[in-house]
Amino acid sequence: MSDTQKLASEVLEAVGGSANVSNLAHCMTRLRFTLKDEAKADDEKVKGIDGVLGLAKSGGQYQVVIGPKVPEVYDAIAAQGVAAAGSVDENLDSDLTEKQPLTPKRVGENILNFLSNSVVPLIPVLITGALFKTVAAVFGSTMLGVFPDDSPFIFVCNQVYNAAFYFLPIVAGFTSAKYMKANPVLGALMGAILIEPNFLALSSATDSTFAYSVYGIPAPTLNYANTLIPVLLSVWVMSYVQRFFDRKLPEQVRTVFAPFFTFVVMLPVALCVLAPLGNYLGVGLAAFLEWLGATPLGFLAVTIIAATWPILVMTGMHVGLAAIALAQFAQTGQDTMVLMAANIQNFVATGVALAVWLRLKDKDQKNLAFGYFITQFVGGVGEPLLYGVFLRYKRPWIGSIAGGAAAGLYGALTHVVLYAPTTGIFATLGFAGGSTANFVNGIIGTVLGVVVAFVVTWFFGLSKDAIEGRM
Repeated sequence: MSDTQKLASEVLEAVGGSANVSNLAHCMTRLRFTLKDEAKADDEKVKGIDGVLGLAKSGGQYQVVIGPKVPEVYDAIAAQGVAAAGSVDENLDSDLTEKQPLTPKRVGENILNFLSNSVVPLIPVLITGALFKTVAAVFGSTMLGVFPDDSPFIFVCNQVYNAAFYFLPIVAGFTSAKYMKANPVLGALMGAILIEPNFLALSSATDSTFAYSVYGIPAPTLNYANTLIPVLLSVWVMSYVQRFFDRKLPEQVRTVFAPFFTFVVMLPVALCVLAPLGNYLGVGLAAFLEWLGATPLGFLAVTIIAATWPILVMTGMHVGLAAIALAQFAQTGQDTMVLMAANIQNFVATGVALAVWLRLKDKDQKNLAFGYFITQFVGGVGEPLLYGVFLRYKRPWIGSIAGGAAAGLYGALTHVVLYAPTTGIFATLGFAGGSTANFVNGIIGTVLGVVVAFVVTWFFGLSKDAIEGRM
């Protein structure tokens, strides 16, 4: 008996056998049973089956989470005489689940679910780009020196990395629209509008007299490449606008005019309000932290930035901070706040990744976590870890914040200076260039952050279900 057939037989037996199944369907990750008597299903037995990642009950369905191999398991169960309905939409849960009151907790869960379900499908793209960046770092001039920086090999590696991250708004527009049950292609179009070349050119033009506007409404010309929050906000609103026109327009003209009217409405909403929102928040936060850094409580600014840097990156709010920090660095050749804190957090995140990798028991999730660890530690590329671990499991944020705060506070109190902003395995060399004490304190702060992040994540960063692979 193959592993798939064994898994299918064990699941079917645990849910009460074929006689207890009135219907079976599957989506991208779950077997969806309609059981005659749910009391006959043994929940704990189902969860304990090797190969089962979790269990959910929604809208009268008994859903067993299998993962990518669910079609094969479904076929194996159907072959045992179970009435099977085929594949269904992954997003049916929102229709099946009873409406719940919008409490603050529920709102937070909905936001995290939207982010998670929109971003998790991007992980293969992020990992591929990050690994090519890692290969370039290992074989390039910063480590082994096998290839010079201007070689075709390094160029191609950077090409894949840049494509994966530069065009994120397009791919994220597709995945978020699919989750919101809007037209995924229209979601991709929304992302493409935000990074259209002529529009991006306006964001970097210094002497242009062209006044950009949407229907006469002035709109800021910002660079939305490599960002996620602007397109996610825009697609979230777009999904409701599209459904409105789908309901209101006659069927004869709906196909042509529903998408058109959707974007007629969404262009000013997205380009004048939603997309710039993250940038404005970042600029305001940058101004506040810059002011705080000039006060006797300046150490708090460094602590806050180091603790929340992954959150700032995910929301795009780091752009305003980085712009100010890089401008100051260009003048002084050193940094004691933003770039220093971000440099420390590069390794703090590695501590989180290491703890998650060692703690997880599910083979597939463990292998993914190892990939996140490598791309973060060697290449300094944190997006796979951010979206594959932080958003997926949620609790690892605790370790990242605790480790970042500890490292940032130590770096601030010992006045650590960063002389060379860099990422990856040699990021700590950025503390060299001044006194020996500065380099030593930079290393101590980094190690402190990694240890705190590792310990906190180990004990508090993963639920039992996450460790066992049931979520």
